[in-house]
Amino acid sequence: MDEQIFAIQAFGGISRMFAELARQYVHHGVSDVRLIPFTAPIVNRYILDDPAVSAALGARAARNEWTALARYFARLRVHPPADVIHNTFYLPHGLAPTRGAKRIVTVHDMIPELLPGTRRRLDKLTLKRRYVDQADHIICVSEATRRDLLRVYPEVSAPITVVHHGVDERFTPGADALPDLPDEYVLMVGHRGEYKDGALLFRAFAQIADTFPDVDLVCVGGGAFTREEQELIDELGLVERVGQYPLSDPRLPGAYGNALAFVFPSRFEGFGLPALEAMACGAPTILSDSTAFPEIGGEAAAYFTVGDPADLANVMETVLSSDERRRCLREQGLQRAAQFSWRRTAEETASVYRQAVQAPR
Repeated sequence: MDEQIFAIQAFGGISRMFAELARQYVHHGVSDVRLIPFTAPIVNRYILDDPAVSAALGARAARNEWTALARYFARLRVHPPADVIHNTFYLPHGLAPTRGAKRIVTVHDMIPELLPGTRRRLDKLTLKRRYVDQADHIICVSEATRRDLLRVYPEVSAPITVVHHGVDERFTPGADALPDLPDEYVLMVGHRGEYKDGALLFRAFAQIADTFPDVDLVCVGGGAFTREEQELIDELGLVERVGQYPLSDPRLPGAYGNALAFVFPSRFEGFGLPALEAMACGAPTILSDSTAFPEIGGEAAAYFTVGDPADLANVMETVLSSDERRRCLREQGLQRAAQFSWRRTAEETASVYRQAVQAPR
């Protein structure tokens, strides 16, 4: 694995996936994979806070992401001898010669290509297309992402394998309620802007707020409310009913597990890990019927029509009004989440490595 994503993200879904893979290979002896140290400064806490994985990868703490990236770009443009190079992101420097190693590329989503208005600064520096063209094998995190990849790049020639994410074992039901959260609440986790459709959830919640006067809307992570969000919340009369809480990762199981319902209103996800975490904690889960969500949630989630606040309000009202409905969603969600583990992800990823190594040149 190269250090690209670990130099960029202190926390985040892409770095979480690669850190979990490394953890499985280092701690649990999954498969016959041996990690070659990249020996570099990084900012990623998933790696740095695990001494064994940090040592296996030769990671050390950088002052910030800029110094980590500067060190990355200053390195020689040749990968160390290896059987497989698994690039963790799409920065140009990672396209260095592989000395005969097979190149594995993971495609997490095609959001920058299909929704170009949402592209971030780093998206404008990346060369995903060239990585895909040079890959010996491509991993997609969902069947939905595989379809999107072929929709954008129909001439892809490398083999493509779908490997789903797992869910960390700490996401289990029974975590204590968090004293700084309301007694009864609907939960959203993560960023809320653009295609994440947080504003749609605010509008839907406003339609049922009077029906459930003791239920609040809790937003965890994603930063403080923007001025536009605050204005919308005020316009909807929800100032006393909607709150944003910056919880640390270890406290997330308590937030998920004690929610009356978890809602993920996003219009586009390559996978949607918070949905899986919520189900693993026993939260009745409500998802939009778009992209990867039906693939991940299966029959264990309730769905609303993507982009439709009235339909989301109806689904939330149905779930919140029925103890039996919430119980069924909770039980089905636990069963569904149990099908996803990082061990399985690591084993299936290792199988891709073997296929690539054994394939004729």
